[in-house]
Amino acid sequence: MIIKIANLSNGVHCFDFDKSAVDLELEDPFTGFVKTSVKLDKSAHQIVLDADAKVVYSFVCDRCNADTDAEINTKFKLVYIFSTHKVESEDINVKYLTPDIDKIDFSGDLREYLELSLPMKNLCSEDCKGLCPKCGTNLNRKKCKCKDETVNDIWEPLKKLKNISN
Repeated sequence: MIIKIANLSNGVHCFDFDKSAVDLELEDPFTGFVKTSVKLDKSAHQIVLDADAKVVYSFVCDRCNADTDAEINTKFKLVYIFSTHKVESEDINVKYLTPDIDKIDFSGDLREYLELSLPMKNLCSEDCKGLCPKCGTNLNRKKCKCKDETVNDIWEPLKKLKNISN
């Protein structure tokens, strides 16, 4: 995703991008197109880039093992500061631009933010019931015929002590 800044006037500019995940070098689990809206605020000393991106990703539900697709939305802000010489910044969201740079390529930053937005736990829905631990039936689709035998072994050691003392 490249924005030409050389002849861009000061002020707020909006851009929309629609690029395939493959073109952005996003691999599994990302599929389809990455839709990105960018608001670029240019002044005499800096450029502030506000980006909002969304993409579909495919996964296997961690509870019921069903194949599912979901959408990821991510927002991030990058600040580009104009500098007469090249400067290295420790802040990953601050970059320095020398006068010879005429465009901004934020593809790498977009890729990183999307990858970091992947959830740690993938669920097909918030109320996913998962699989029956006995027969393996997907409880979202049908109810199994297994009996629910709740055994609380927490009192077992005390029962043994009671039997010894008698």
